[in-house]
Amino acid sequence: MLIQLKDVTRVYKVGVERIHALAGINLEVKRNEYVAVMGASGSGKSTLMNILGCLDRCTGGTYELNGHNTTRLSSGGLAHVRNTQIGFVFQSFELLPRLNALKNVELPLIYAGGMNWLGRRTRAKEKLVRVGLSGRVKHRPNQLSGGEKQRVAIARALSNNPSILLADEPTGNLDSRTSYDIMALFDELHQQGQTIVMVTHERDVAEHAERILTMRDGQIISDELTGSNRRIPTNGGSDDE
Repeated sequence: MLIQLKDVTRVYKVGVERIHALAGINLEVKRNEYVAVMGASGSGKSTLMNILGCLDRCTGGTYELNGHNTTRLSSGGLAHVRNTQIGFVFQSFELLPRLNALKNVELPLIYAGGMNWLGRRTRAKEKLVRVGLSGRVKHRPNQLSGGEKQRVAIARALSNNPSILLADEPTGNLDSRTSYDIMALFDELHQQGQTIVMVTHERDVAEHAERILTMRDGQIISDELTGSNRRIPTNGGSDDE
């Protein structure tokens, strides 16, 4: 199992008030699965993604990634996991405006270390080719369309060959035609074996995934297989494994 959350809670303190953003999440995601997370604002989906991405820690319970308990890691250990095992795709692209596409894609490789300049440059070019941007490697973000910016962001997320690709509203800033193209790219990546967990508020986007989790009040209230629309237990276990 690639991802395993057991009784995960996240409590924030705001003054004297305690806000339960996650209230006992149990979830399993197998390698190569494609999962969408939906829910209204305040449902806990962003908090869940932050924990999956090792950007935040759970208050209680455990989160295992690739068999390793991330709740026991130091801040440096979490940073290492983020840099080597997790790729992030954001709604607002988060590209550095002064760097061209190639250098933006190289950044995670620099942070992760262990690869020389030529290796980083070669890997970055490979990822840009993979997302269909071989002719845009020297373009800066302000010279790219919204769809091209998101493709650069996806290439950057893939640069370290991550175990999991986390996408937060990846089509939120795109028009419908460009959104279709980006989702086709996600479909292709999944078919090639990439594990994807995606937050979206758009049902048609979520339908690209194999499973749709729906959250409310910090809990997963449904776990739906999109192919057959068959319900599976919300404790994270799939009945067809």
